[in-house]
Amino acid sequence: MAVNKVKEVAQPTAEHPAIITVTNLKKQFSSNRVLRDIDVEIHEGEVVVVVGSSGSGKSTFLRCLNLLETPTGGRIVIDGVETTAPKVDLNALRQKVGMVFQSFNLFPNLSVLDNIKLAPRKLRKLSDRAATRLAKKLLTDVGLADKANAFPSQLSGGQKQRVAIARALAMEP
Repeated sequence: MAVNKVKEVAQPTAEHPAIITVTNLKKQFSSNRVLRDIDVEIHEGEVVVVVGSSGSGKSTFLRCLNLLETPTGGRIVIDGVETTAPKVDLNALRQKVGMVFQSFNLFPNLSVLDNIKLAPRKLRKLSDRAATRLAKKLLTDVGLADKANAFPSQLSGGQKQRVAIARALAMEP
């Protein structure tokens, strides 16, 4: 069963403009049509939940948003940039779109603090001091300030999830 509709399309307002607009999004793997003409607008400050059975296309939809999967058809616009345009700057896009994957993908050889600091240092060119300050603030925000020096193997699944959220937020998407 494929996802046919994510949610009803809402109208943007001056107070809450559309930050993500998806029009006629399609994704097909060989003869398997996973996404069929998905239309959705997500407004600034809005919280959206994508719900569906296993294999219905939820992760594929999210992966299409930042082009980890290439859509078969349709158009995606994020913050005024058409991400499905032929010469889109993928690195710039991915710095603005934060994702937390189900498997978290934390680096097992790095501490929690170093996992969070890595991308801001490499991609945003923050100093170690600034990245450390940011990472500690985010760990406090997610209730894990006491785990800064722990390694992923020492954390519960929920704690890993919160570290992954903090890591995504460190890029200020």
